[in-house]
Parts: sequence; structure tokens; C-alpha cells
Amino acid sequence: MPGRIDRIDAMLRAALGDALIDRCPDMIYNVNQTLVRFGRTQDTLPALLTKIDSSLFNAVYLGTERTMLVVRGGARVRVTTDQIRDLSDRLLSLVYDSAPATPELQSQLFDFSREGSFAAMRVLAARFPLDEFEREYLMRVLEENQQTE
Repeated sequence: MPGRIDRIDAMLRAALGDALIDRCPDMIYNVNQTLVRFGRTQDTLPALLTKIDSSLFNAVYLGTERTMLVVRGGARVRVTTDQIRDLSDRLLSLVYDSAPATPELQSQLFDFSREGSFAAMRVLAARFPLDEFEREYLMRVLEENQQTE
């Protein structure tokens, strides 16, 4: 499995395009630094999501000279705040995706999923013992929002 930096790089490139990441490579390291610091702070998952979201928005805004236009798949596309929020959520999952599946983490992920974290829902469905109703509910929410990937 690739390291966290490689995974962050791949996720950012897929969402924001190679050109922007090549122009702003510090974006990768800033996200990694925020994720690493999380384990040493008392921040909650929602607070960490806000930090990543703000950092990415600022980086994209400045890196695109305020246009929010990136080149992805040969086409120029505008990056929306919803897309940045989704990317932030996916990046945040790197913190708990490989953490031990403890009851405390499960409780935190349930709380975070209630706040709208699709990544938390995916991890819950994939890694934790759930009753049939909970698993079906999570999968239905993910499918309805096209978040099963």
C-alpha cells in the first residue's frame, strides 16, 4: 500500500488535476501536516475537516489566481466548494481508515457520519461490525449520494 503522501498526492491530482498540483506541490504536504498533527491535538473530526477544507479552498483559490478553474482530463473545470468539501472528507478518511477498529473510533465515526461525512460512513460499513439495519441504511445513503467509491 502506498504511503500517506502518495495517497494524498493521488487524491489531490484526481480531484484537482496535475497542473495545479505541480504548480502548488506544498498543498500535499500541508494536508499531510494537518493530518499528522491531528493525533497530537484535542481536535474533533469536524474541526479537522474544517481545517483541511479551508486549507484546500485557499490553495485552490490562490493557485488558480482566483478563478477556481483547473484542468482535469484535458478540460477546464470549475472547482466548487462542494467538491472541495468532498475531497476534504475523503482526505480526512486517511486518519481513521487505517486506525484500529476500536469501539471509541466507531462511536466517533457514527457521530461524524451523522454530520454528513460520507467517508466516515464508508469506513463504518467496510470495517466495523454493524447490525443489518445500520449497514443497509449506510449503504443506501452512500448510493443515493453516489458516494460508494
